[in-house]
Amino acid sequence: MARINLLPWRDELREKRKKEFIAICIAAALIGALAVTLSWFYYDHKLEDQEQANQLISSTNQNLDVQLKSLEGLEAQRNAIIERMKLIQGLQGQRPVTVRLIDELVRVTPGSLYITRFVRTGDKFTIEGKAESPNTVAEFLRNLEASAWYRNAFMNSFLAVEEKKDKAPSSVVPRVEENYGSFVVTADLDQIAQLATPEAQPEGQQNTANSTAGAAQ
Repeated sequence: MARINLLPWRDELREKRKKEFIAICIAAALIGALAVTLSWFYYDHKLEDQEQANQLISSTNQNLDVQLKSLEGLEAQRNAIIERMKLIQGLQGQRPVTVRLIDELVRVTPGSLYITRFVRTGDKFTIEGKAESPNTVAEFLRNLEASAWYRNAFMNSFLAVEEKKDKAPSSVVPRVEENYGSFVVTADLDQIAQLATPEAQPEGQQNTANSTAGAAQ
């Protein structure tokens, strides 16, 4: 005898599928929420890492700025030291020439003549002093011309001392130098000496030597 199911199986099947669909939707929603949460944590971690990297870069840049400033100070000190070394080397290089010029000047100075002022302007010299007579200055000029360091010696002027009349008698013995006349002589640096000079002096630079003592051979 055949069995006939008279129960509403279609409604049960529909209800079962509905429950399965709801379960699938809930599971998909949970999976989606979990994926969104994991993505948010991942990108948040990445953002924190990037912020830390930016802070590290910023602090590094600040340290580099400080180091650059210190390097600028060191560069300025280095340049100052280099300029000082160049100046010292230049002075050391010119010192032998200056010493030889003074030594040669003392060597060619006659006994009855002494120098009160010696000025160097570039390669030209101005010599001022006192001498017994113009002949003494002429001898001095000849000695300069014969020297290996001086050329074109020329006497610009010679001013003799005027004898004082009605001079009151005195117990003090007058010095011979009081009757010396004043002279001005110019000369040039010899070309051979210029070759011995390590570097040309800038225009307008003057080396002045004053002497109040007599220079005698």
